[in-house]
Amino acid sequence: MNNANTITTPIFTIGYGQRSVDALLTDLRTHQIQYLIDIRSQPEAPHDTTYSQSALRQSLESQGIRYVFMGHTLGGACNGGDPNAGIENDYEQGIIRLQKAFQQQRRVALMCREGNPAHCRRAQVIGRTLDGLEIPVRHIDESGQIIEQKAVSAPPPMPDDPFGDEFESWLLTDYDNGTIFYEAPLAEMSGDPAAPFLPDDGLPPLPAFPHDPATLLRQIFGYDSFRPLQEDIITSVLDGQDALAIMPTGSGKSLCYQLPALLLPGLTVVVSPLISLMEDQVTQLRESGIPAVALNSSLDYSAYQWTVEQIRAGTVKLLYAAPETLLRPDVLLLLEQVRVDCLTIDEAHCISEWGHDFRPEYRQLISVRRRLPHAVCLAVTATATARVRHDIKTSLSIADANEFIASFDRENLFLAVEPKTNTVAQTLAFLQQHRDESGIIYCATRRQVDDLAAQLQSHGWDALPYHAGMDTATRQRNQRQFTRDDTPIIVATVAFGMGINKSNVRFILHVDLPKNLESYYQQIGRAGRDELRADCLLLYSYQDVNTINFFISQQAESQQRGARLRLEAMLGFIETNECRRRPLLAYFNETFAADGCEMCDNCTTAPEALVDITIPAQKFLSCVKRTGEIFGTNHIIDVLRGSRATRVLSQGHDRLSTYNIGGEFSKKEWQYLARQFIQQGLLVQDPTYGSLKLTAKAYAVFRGENVEGMMMETARRETTAALPHDAELFQRLRAHRKALADAANVAPYVIFSDRTLVEMAAYYPQSNQRFATLYGVGALKLEKYADSFLGIIRTYCAERGIEEKRRPAAPGSGGGNGRSRRQEVVEMWNEGSSLDDLAAHFQVKFSTLLDHLWKTARAGETLRPDSLLAYADVSAADQQRALAAFAAHGPDFLRPVYETLGETVPYEALHVLRLHHVLNNRGNG
Repeated sequence: MNNANTITTPIFTIGYGQRSVDALLTDLRTHQIQYLIDIRSQPEAPHDTTYSQSALRQSLESQGIRYVFMGHTLGGACNGGDPNAGIENDYEQGIIRLQKAFQQQRRVALMCREGNPAHCRRAQVIGRTLDGLEIPVRHIDESGQIIEQKAVSAPPPMPDDPFGDEFESWLLTDYDNGTIFYEAPLAEMSGDPAAPFLPDDGLPPLPAFPHDPATLLRQIFGYDSFRPLQEDIITSVLDGQDALAIMPTGSGKSLCYQLPALLLPGLTVVVSPLISLMEDQVTQLRESGIPAVALNSSLDYSAYQWTVEQIRAGTVKLLYAAPETLLRPDVLLLLEQVRVDCLTIDEAHCISEWGHDFRPEYRQLISVRRRLPHAVCLAVTATATARVRHDIKTSLSIADANEFIASFDRENLFLAVEPKTNTVAQTLAFLQQHRDESGIIYCATRRQVDDLAAQLQSHGWDALPYHAGMDTATRQRNQRQFTRDDTPIIVATVAFGMGINKSNVRFILHVDLPKNLESYYQQIGRAGRDELRADCLLLYSYQDVNTINFFISQQAESQQRGARLRLEAMLGFIETNECRRRPLLAYFNETFAADGCEMCDNCTTAPEALVDITIPAQKFLSCVKRTGEIFGTNHIIDVLRGSRATRVLSQGHDRLSTYNIGGEFSKKEWQYLARQFIQQGLLVQDPTYGSLKLTAKAYAVFRGENVEGMMMETARRETTAALPHDAELFQRLRAHRKALADAANVAPYVIFSDRTLVEMAAYYPQSNQRFATLYGVGALKLEKYADSFLGIIRTYCAERGIEEKRRPAAPGSGGGNGRSRRQEVVEMWNEGSSLDDLAAHFQVKFSTLLDHLWKTARAGETLRPDSLLAYADVSAADQQRALAAFAAHGPDFLRPVYETLGETVPYEALHVLRLHHVLNNRGNG
């Protein structure tokens, strides 16, 4: 046996007592512990789920520490029972394994329940046994202090023959407040001294994955069908063809390399710039039964070595690494010693000097590419211009790579823009629409973050701040609380979110104008990754524009023109009266060909609500003219409303004929009107200073030309639409998911996404077979979670007499199968589906479905004419009155019919009745 004087690494013991898991992990990292050996007899910790076996294992593995349970061996001699069995078999074998750990200089800690392990009977017995074998032992108490083994009080005299007749009575002797000690000589260490001291050391053996991509998609990842381009990219990788994929955030680009990794015989290496994102993806992959690890600067030496051992052993399918780590000579040598079949470059725009987040280390990845010539290369990113795409391929020597560019249209994101009049009031109103939902509020400055978070907290909202000016511990704690659903709202600067893979973000609120559309698109892309609807609201003011222009003016002159053009594109987006997807997608060189999206404020504002606003327009334009066309919107409004502000009085504007002629509208209403005057081309606004000037169209208004627009009270935005589901059951399932996640020390969305819970609450599955058909339920998650979730669903359904509903087959992707969404809606309608069925299947609003059907009817295509009147929520008499009015006035315009009926039948009903009238009078079907 090795001399203890020449080997300094001791065996540690540690207890948790009242300390948190985070505090325990801190002490383990401080002492560079590689293996935590649980010596408790009851490792499930019923009163503290954070220390249950599964939760503790998750917490430790996230830090690269191996969890091993040995309470049945090292604790055996301390439990009474048959002492000879405990000593000669289990206990002795446990001590022998610790001897091997000591000889191999593994950093091991034994964990007990007591805060001070020196007071734990088991730790004392083991400590004295190891001390007798000249193995140093150090006890780490609850405060992190080290207690030497020699400082622990001596036991009573031990029998001469611990295996003889006196042993049992000695073992059961109480002394020192009931503490029982045990010391015994051990046999010489048996077996191969070089063998691993833990037979179960390392990741589990690689499971046998299905060989078919579609089967893998369903059984492992839990998805019914591929999203657009996913299957094409996966095929390219499996065929050994290099590829560049441009896919927007939330479109499923990770699957394009995660799924092939399970089919390729060797290792897939993924380069990622964000440690938090690496850790998140590794956790989610392991939760689905996929062996994945990460190498980055957050790992201590022991965790790093453990990860390297797993890679060498071939028990890993995916390795995530930061570029700085991957470029290290030892890592390059490691990769040359194993089989690497795929090199994936995530966030590949970082390679290009013209990308929005250039990282010099990415530029050096060509050296990795050269060291791994047989590995297929896949570069993926969310956004990249043609120039950036060319630079990526050139830098990686994949000039002949297949290039895949997905649509930038995130159909499930509702886009809205509002003038900023009162940040706090507008934020509170928006949050009321999203109570109990998770979301991000973006501010331009750190001070705004702190102020708004404090304001929300004072109004009773659970919100936390996040920005680079906070200390690291607080920032990480706040991010962790948000990702774990402990806090629903995070108020942050734009730095937040890059490493967040949280799938259930239901809203994004910008209280300040983003500097360009690319930034805006990236930030809203963090919402709705589970494919359920998410609301994105942008508040803006021209003071924001002035601020951005100021910062542009501080840039190098060569950069200013491009920055101003990007700002102009941002202003074009906020000022448009058309579908907001048109200017947004046009920025990324994509044409939005549909008539409307039904998922933005402009498309969901009824055009019939336009009213005559000529008089307000004449007042506003006249005031702009009389003040000299050198002032901005707010000053004009102050004059119109008779403000006594110093600036109004000092300019003599209280003596103008337009002073105090606009008191009929509030400041907020005037701002709403003013934006329409600008959008309609009656005014132009200086992009630098915000001053307003009249156009030729304005002078036509002075001459009596009518202006139509909307008043604030007629503007509307429909509430969040999702798959119809049982809200009470959803909340029960959500609470259960949170409890499981807390016990496992992971984020709730790692267990299941909100979309999966929504489907549970919509279809009420009663069996494992039906549960397995839900979105996101793969084989491992079915095995781990079906019983507990099904128990909740069955109990709930039994209490209320609810029956299981069959989940329909997955809808087409609206392009991946060659058919448009409208064609799919029409086909299902003609086959007998109701509007309720269609709304549930496509997860859209009735208004969207009616729009598809109306356009089909107008085109003269065949439509089933029945089953519509049930959706006209008015009396039978009003239905007949409306149908008669359509017969008299025709179906092209709703306003004449609306006015004929005395404005008593709402537009929602008129849309249904118009379609019914057209179908039944054309004889379609």
